[in-house]
Amino acid sequence: MTFAGILAFFGLAVLTMDVLGGVIAIGVMLRGGTARHLLAFAGGYTVIIIAATLILRPLLALLHRWLQPVLDSNNAIGTVELVVGLTLAAFSVHQFRDASRPPTPGGRLEQHSTPKRLATAPLVLAGVGFSATALADPGFTIAVGMASQEQHLLRHVALLVLWNLVYQLPLVAVITAAAFGRHEQLVTRVMEVLGPRRRALQTVLATLLALAGITVLGDGVIALLSEHVPWLRQLLLLR
Repeated sequence: MTFAGILAFFGLAVLTMDVLGGVIAIGVMLRGGTARHLLAFAGGYTVIIIAATLILRPLLALLHRWLQPVLDSNNAIGTVELVVGLTLAAFSVHQFRDASRPPTPGGRLEQHSTPKRLATAPLVLAGVGFSATALADPGFTIAVGMASQEQHLLRHVALLVLWNLVYQLPLVAVITAAAFGRHEQLVTRVMEVLGPRRRALQTVLATLLALAGITVLGDGVIALLSEHVPWLRQLLLLR
């Protein structure tokens, strides 16, 4: 994989980063969970992701042959970009509306969370269920496809492992903090930073989504009206 391909590969992990894993991990900590419980949750997630990756790689190779006419068509990829752009714009509108709502009464999250004894097995199953968020993310499929272009097995595996670590960085951060006994400080800091700034952060996120949607939508329109090669196709062709 070229340097440009690596930048696009890990840039995709950053752009599609799954913050839900970190939120769930913090919730587990607030309910009396330990590093062992978080590892059980991450273990259930990891098993499904590994299995899905092993299945997805040959499936993508087969689909590539079937979808080659689509991948070679600027109009088809441009149309996909139109759909993606409109979806991003819709998400931005949702975020703008959510940010405009006043915060719900009820106090801090800690007041809703009573520490109690947690079982490990349900957390493993929760991790299995949580893996659906990654499997439903188109970024995951694109990442597996991009990594499969690397023929050297060790580099191929390393790329996928690093991509998933970046993709689940919030979850990894909470697990690391718990392993060193720093999770309480992390949870407190997150609550202090994010709580009062919820509306501002949601507005920033909505703005970024709107800009991304307009950019992708515009690129799709240009591709449909000219000979311009869509950015999505350029990404898929990176080596």
